Amino acid sequence: MNEDRFWLLISLKLSCEAQPEELSELETLLQEHPDLQLRAGMMQTIWSASAKNTTDKEAFFNKHMQRLSNHFSEPALQYEEVLQAAEEEAPRRRPLVRKLGWLTGMAALLALVIYLAYPKTVNTGQGAALAQNTVSTKKGSKSKIQLPDGTEVWLNADSKITYNEKFQGNIREVQLEGEAFFDVVRDESRPFIIHTDVIDVKVLGTAFNVRSYADEKNTETSLIRGLVEVTLRRNPDKKFTLKPNDKLIVANDSFADTSVHAAGSGPSQDVCRQLLTTMAKIRFTENESNALETLWVNNKLAFDKEPLEEIALKIERWYDVKVNITDKKLKRGEYSGVFQNESLQQVMEALQLSGGGDFSYTITRKEVLIYP
Repeated sequence: MNEDRFWLLISLKLSCEAQPEELSELETLLQEHPDLQLRAGMMQTIWSASAKNTTDKEAFFNKHMQRLSNHFSEPALQYEEVLQAAEEEAPRRRPLVRKLGWLTGMAALLALVIYLAYPKTVNTGQGAALAQNTVSTKKGSKSKIQLPDGTEVWLNADSKITYNEKFQGNIREVQLEGEAFFDVVRDESRPFIIHTDVIDVKVLGTAFNVRSYADEKNTETSLIRGLVEVTLRRNPDKKFTLKPNDKLIVANDSFADTSVHAAGSGPSQDVCRQLLTTMAKIRFTENESNALETLWVNNKLAFDKEPLEEIALKIERWYDVKVNITDKKLKRGEYSGVFQNESLQQVMEALQLSGGGDFSYTITRKEVLIYP
């Protein structure tokens, strides 16, 4: 369920711009997702109360614009997405949008305010709920945000970061899905922890990159400066301390088969776990001063002797396409290259030439087919 779409439909209904098919779509969403009915009701109540007179509306608008500023970059990103969706989905309503002016924008902002005030909640088991902020990127896009403590985060394509709305307490914690580069503000009294499905990364103040996509084989942590401690989530006693230019690679399926290594019949489970974690050094190409692992922050797509199968996943996220490789042998072929502002076709041509033309490809709309 697309929450951006839900809030757009709500705002259109309240501003009396919704078409019959959109009202029907909204009703279907409310029936399929009962949890949204509470949010819709809250927004209806706030809208009704604020609609008494213009002064009330302006006061409400100003109050929550101040609140939005306290959420740093996240509200701005969502606000832009709401307006963009309105323009793409309903170009026929532009004259009416211009006529209503700030009233329509107010409806969209109200939807955003409710979303920020009552986003996804986590049950603490004591009847309390902690509001969560979530910033996500789609395939083909990247974002830079600032967390409440001043920490800067660059979010790569098809990634998501979630953090507590208040970002207060003895520990600063975020949940990451995908890839992000962190420049953490130092605060010795409040460690900064990044949680992924495979590892936890604990820091005080440092710059590093974490790559943890569910559909990739490995999770990687690359340290640029400072000091970090990495803990394996499935083996909390196993910790790694990284120094600048260190990189830790952990297999995403690290512990799936350790049960077969019984005592006396082969390597111990601890040894098997160790074999599935690798300490390495971050990489630099001849013409790059920045680490290869973080070139994406500078809008550069980079590969360094990587299998075509793994390169295909990066291309899918970078260009928002689907890549199909028909031959198993081609999947294992390794390629290198650094690309900036090149089109999908230019990247495919360069890879083809660097491999001596050992594969052919076709690009049809949003699909790339690679074959012998």
